[in-house]
Amino acid sequence: MSYEPPEPNLGHPDSAIRLGSAVHRFRVPTMTKTVSFERSFKTVGKDPRTRTVLLKADANRKQLHEALDAKTISGERVCNEAARYLPNIHQILLSCKFQPEVARLDQRLVFEWKSGVEKDPVPFSSEALMYDMVMCCVCQGLGHAATATESSVAGEFAAASRQYAAAAGVFDFLAKDHLPKWIAKGNDVKPENLPSEASIGASKAFAELLLANGQQMAVATVLIKPGTPNYSLLAKLCLGILERLDSFYSIMRKEASQQIERFDKNFFALLTFQQGIQKSLSKYFHSRALWDSQDFGLAIALLDEAKAALNGIVDFDKKSPLKPLQKDLTDLKAHMTFLLKHWEHDNSSVYFENVPKKFPEEKRLAASLQLTKVTPYTLEDVEPLALIMPDGGMKRSDSDLARQLQESLNAGFDG
Repeated sequence: MSYEPPEPNLGHPDSAIRLGSAVHRFRVPTMTKTVSFERSFKTVGKDPRTRTVLLKADANRKQLHEALDAKTISGERVCNEAARYLPNIHQILLSCKFQPEVARLDQRLVFEWKSGVEKDPVPFSSEALMYDMVMCCVCQGLGHAATATESSVAGEFAAASRQYAAAAGVFDFLAKDHLPKWIAKGNDVKPENLPSEASIGASKAFAELLLANGQQMAVATVLIKPGTPNYSLLAKLCLGILERLDSFYSIMRKEASQQIERFDKNFFALLTFQQGIQKSLSKYFHSRALWDSQDFGLAIALLDEAKAALNGIVDFDKKSPLKPLQKDLTDLKAHMTFLLKHWEHDNSSVYFENVPKKFPEEKRLAASLQLTKVTPYTLEDVEPLALIMPDGGMKRSDSDLARQLQESLNAGFDG
């Protein structure tokens, strides 16, 4: 009995899944000061319903503070606590907006936050109620992103894709709706005096990046399924990811150049790496689709391009934070080299198709595919609370606090 060696495994390797789904793990913002709405609105907030909401706001803000300051951050916990507190700060802000003549403070309100995306974040302070509300929304956005990362590490790629879409929805809302209303009206609101994620340009860019991350998870969802995937679809999806990543870079350079300097260089190193990976994977999957459709010569020419694009990613040095990806990068390079040799052997011995020296431009993908969309994000409707000035009014010495509150309202919104 003659021995026949088993057929080599030519399917896509697991390294392609891990490399294609690699994403940056963002931190969440942190509060660096506590406040008390109950004490600050003690005089005008004596209405029972108003006082109940003020006390609830203090309690919910404290819970959010603890979630953001936990030793081990849970993205889900951050999202839940931010969702509880957001209607409270929204209701307080709306109450002051509708009753500015009696919206007087007994105690200053100073909100102070540190960025969750900057390398060396410093505290940014403001007396604007809107600032606290914006950062609460940011907590939800980065909380969803953190939850998505946790899901992707666990191999739950479909769930991760949905969570990234939710995160993108928050930043899309901030960029298109909430931040323009605030910054357009606030005379003293300057992006350089805010955490990076509270700027219009950075929020707009983050929506693109998070959609790209969501599509990375969608690709991984297809690749982990048994059987031969739709390689043509995967090629278009990877090209779509590359376009989103390019869009993130473009928006940051044009609309958030000041914020770029605050980011960790390793963050951009990973994005550059992902651009190279997605470019190579798009060509790789397209070449496999061509081979399956019996366009053998074209498949070989395009796989050679995919291999060249991957080889253009240099190996990481020992100090690089991307070093853990080196084994998978080496494995994927070896796989493409092996597959190319196997195809060339089959073509030279069986199919005899001409292999063009340069892949024809008219045969390239006509368009990418954007599968992930933002999950729409809106604020919960709230009713203003009753703020009541006592018959004797406030003490003359309180006039400065009243003026400070008015200034914070002036930095609010008309929305």
